[in-house]
Amino acid sequence: MTNETSPQSNQTLAILMILLTGVALAGMDVTAKYLAVHFPVLLVIWGRYFFHTVLTFAACTAKSRSLAFLRARRPGLQLIRALALFGTTSCIYVAIQNMPLGDAAAIQFFAPVLVTVISGLFLGEQVGPQRWTAVMFAFGGVLLIARPGFDGLGWAALLPFCSAVFLSIYMVLTRLIRDKDNSDTTTFYSTAVGAVALTLVLPFFWQTPTMEQWALMVLMGSLGATGHFLLIKALHTAEASLLAPFTYFHVVAAIFWGFLVFGDIPSVWMLAGTSIIICSGIFVWYRETKIKTKTKTKTKTKTKKPLSN
Repeated sequence: MTNETSPQSNQTLAILMILLTGVALAGMDVTAKYLAVHFPVLLVIWGRYFFHTVLTFAACTAKSRSLAFLRARRPGLQLIRALALFGTTSCIYVAIQNMPLGDAAAIQFFAPVLVTVISGLFLGEQVGPQRWTAVMFAFGGVLLIARPGFDGLGWAALLPFCSAVFLSIYMVLTRLIRDKDNSDTTTFYSTAVGAVALTLVLPFFWQTPTMEQWALMVLMGSLGATGHFLLIKALHTAEASLLAPFTYFHVVAAIFWGFLVFGDIPSVWMLAGTSIIICSGIFVWYRETKIKTKTKTKTKTKTKKPLSN
């Protein structure tokens, strides 16, 4: 008998971890929305970042049995990336105070499509007309959900849109830094910068939580840490190209949590816009996968040695 697992079982496990990531991160957001009713949003963000960082620090220390992960090779990029994540969190937490969780999550998932724009403009990657069309369709999906001027979400939708912009920057920087620092270092600094900064100004917005509210803050940070751990573990188990379409389960989970906790019922406009955004994102993923496959095939063909006569 052998203990080796088949590639197919590894892929199934990775997909399951991505689905659980969506459940955990959406659960974190719904907890934040509940706490934001009672506390200033900065205190809620502090709770999310502080307990996430504490758990990540403990996990990384136990894993490496040292503090080597605290040494970043590219501290400047780590700082900018952490600030981008802070912008993402701040915008989405303010947004969910004023709109249904599912709507905010759907607009925020414009980010994977925006990565195409940023990669084309700043990284010099070639973006063809088909992918630009997908970007425009996705933006149309955002407008369908927001419906500014038509009694929809209106200008409140700017917040999750800004969150999507910050998130796309965060995703691009993650791509740039993955060969510079190891995953433990990058994971730790994702929230550590925000946790330290918010702790320094904590006295200016402090309100003492009850025991139940402390428990919810710990739960919020734990769900965030668990979601990020599962995401990283999944990406180390299977190819990102396989997992990308399943990340949209986060939106489904957000709609479910919003309905379960707050009674938010998704509108037809929201479902239609979400469908367009998801389809656009999957199309961009499909095009990138196809291009990578062609590039690999051409490279293999060129490197084949000719048969000798």
